[in-house]
Formats: sequence, structure tokens, C-alpha cells
Amino acid sequence: RALEMPRVNLGIFDDVGLGKTIEAGLVIQELLLRHRARSVWVVCPPNLCLKWRDEMHEKFGLEFRIVDSTMVRQLRRDRGLAANVFTHYPRLIMSIDWLKRPAAQAILAQALPAAPGYPRALDILVVDEVHQCAPSGVGKYATDSMRTTTIRGLAPHFEHRLFLSATPHNGY
Repeated sequence: RALEMPRVNLGIFDDVGLGKTIEAGLVIQELLLRHRARSVWVVCPPNLCLKWRDEMHEKFGLEFRIVDSTMVRQLRRDRGLAANVFTHYPRLIMSIDWLKRPAAQAILAQALPAAPGYPRALDILVVDEVHQCAPSGVGKYATDSMRTTTIRGLAPHFEHRLFLSATPHNGY
């Protein structure tokens, strides 16, 4: 289904252990092989970063870099202070908790255009456990969290988007 779409914009909502990561990996691999994408960012909870990296390498032969403060510091030591991790590597995995921080947002702002436009700046965004990025609260009183704001600001810069969750949506 994803490959038939001109722009992939899908939610994959299955129970735990049914292969959401593998499904996303298949879509990523096919888009890369068909030259419909070059850059891939995976945003997930911190405890899933290593799992994503290992699964993408073992099952699909795709090398991803895990972005965190240590990696940013190391890249700047190696390549100079102007080096930006978001423009340096084509395939990245990052924690939503790291990405929502002001320091990460500042680095991101340097890499992305001020307003999303066409063609999109980046190719594939995968957000795992996307239910954690939903506004908190219920009904009209739901308020945006820092995670919500981060994903809302990031998603329009991508041509293709996959959202994954094993948690049922509560209707809000």
C-alpha cells in the first residue's frame, strides 16, 4: 500500500510483537531502492534506539547512526564547530526526549528551512510509539506536550511519514 502512494503517510498500529519495525523497515528499504528517498530519520523513545539500529542493520543491511549529545560533541570535534549532525548523515535514529530539548532544537533549526516547502528538505520520517507524542489531557482540554510540538514542527519537512504504535488511540 505504501509503495502505491505518491507520498507515504501511514500509521501502523498493531499489537506488540507483530512486526511494526519490520514493516517500517520494508517500506524504508523499498523507497531507498526505488530512489524515492535518500534520508531517513527514526524518532523513538530512548529505550528503542539500539533496537532500531540493530534491526535495520541485521534485517535490511541499513546503517543508521544514533544521535545524542555525545555524538554531536564528537562530530564537532572531528569536523569543526559548524558541523551539523542532521545534515552530515543520511540515516539517523534519535530519542524523542533528546530531540525535544532546546539544544537539539537549536541544531535542528540550523539544518531545516524556516518553513517547510516543496520539494521537501528530507525524505522519510518514522515515529515509533507515536501515542507518546499525542497531546495530554482529554477532549478540548488536551494540551500540547513538548513531544507533540516537536513532532508537529518536524513532520512537515518530510516527504514520507510512518507513525507506529501498539497502544490504542483514546479518540483525542
